[in-house]
Amino acid sequence: MKIGINNIFTSFWFFIMLLCSGTLTFLSFNKNVFTGDLFFVGKIIMGFMILLFIGIFFYSLYKFRILIIDNNSIVSIYPFLLKKEKIDLTKIKKLKLENFFAFKGIVYRKIEVTDFSGTIEITDLEFENFEKLTSELKLNQNKKREIDLEQAKSNLSNVNFNVYLLSGLLIFLIINTIWNSGFHIIILAFFICNGFLLYASIKRKLEYKRIIKTVHNTV
Repeated sequence: MKIGINNIFTSFWFFIMLLCSGTLTFLSFNKNVFTGDLFFVGKIIMGFMILLFIGIFFYSLYKFRILIIDNNSIVSIYPFLLKKEKIDLTKIKKLKLENFFAFKGIVYRKIEVTDFSGTIEITDLEFENFEKLTSELKLNQNKKREIDLEQAKSNLSNVNFNVYLLSGLLIFLIINTIWNSGFHIIILAFFICNGFLLYASIKRKLEYKRIIKTVHNTV
């Protein structure tokens, strides 16, 4: 049995948005922003941030799902919608594999699995272990190599930038900790987040380079 693991970068982005919007929302009510002397434009900005926080929060609940795959079925559970979808892998009608763009042109992969009861979508924008989740599906391997190569070529420069940026931030955090001779809980949180993101970036970089090298060697 395989269980979907949320994409590290997507989860981090939603967490940051919720944290920032939630903090501003709390401060706006705690400091009586809307009834205080803050200028009108400031009140509009605060109101927008509150709506953003509420929107992202409910969107996260709406989209969150638990994906379970075994030998015979794919089960998609939406716990906050009290909804469950199931695909019988022994009665697959269609498998569709393609790339799509999100977050300023970053390429992601998507597989649509269809049987006579409906369709379930699996993407690596949503799930970190996309390869493992889809490894047992009978995909067209030539098509898969083409999709993988397109993603690798398109995303490699972006993931290289992530590695350099996060490595630089890690070095800065280490120097700052040594220089100040202290280790605050906030610094620890930054270390943990930076470590996870750096790990994910290096993992993607190595995988993209492996895909490009493999394809070039077979041509």
